[in-house]
Amino acid sequence: MGDKLGTMVKKYILSIIFIFTVFVNADETPNIEKYKQNAFHIKENLSLNKKAKIYKVIASSDDLSLRDVRIDKPKKNNIKLYRTPTKRDKFIIKILDEDYRELSVIGLKNPFYLHLQHQGYEDSHVFGGYVKREFNIPIPIEIDAKYISLHSQNQFGFKEVKRIKLK
Repeated sequence: MGDKLGTMVKKYILSIIFIFTVFVNADETPNIEKYKQNAFHIKENLSLNKKAKIYKVIASSDDLSLRDVRIDKPKKNNIKLYRTPTKRDKFIIKILDEDYRELSVIGLKNPFYLHLQHQGYEDSHVFGGYVKREFNIPIPIEIDAKYISLHSQNQFGFKEVKRIKLK
């Protein structure tokens, strides 16, 4: 009788797990499809001949602030800012919609550390320091971006430094 009871319990538990898995997958499928439909590749929609919203942000290794917003044609070096993040990127910028979904991710390498070398100071252990940087981030007018966030990367992954709401 103990073997039959054990088999019944195993079947009962497996059937509950199966039903739970079906319901969870059924709930997640529309969200994944909705995300794929809403995902824009911003760089593909930018052009030197087409006006875009250009957000001027000031960033440092521990801060992010919005300085200015204008509608203008982006410059070539602003479009070049959009590059795929790699493991070597110490910082990234994410452009988010109203539901905090990623519209685009920009790899920045380590733009906040200024490396200096000076003759006569080769034995020094300090060769630079952290600085603030200004970025002009173009976003096509038809894309409804609501937030820009700065993330730093360490050996465990990305951590949000600061998120700002766009005007």
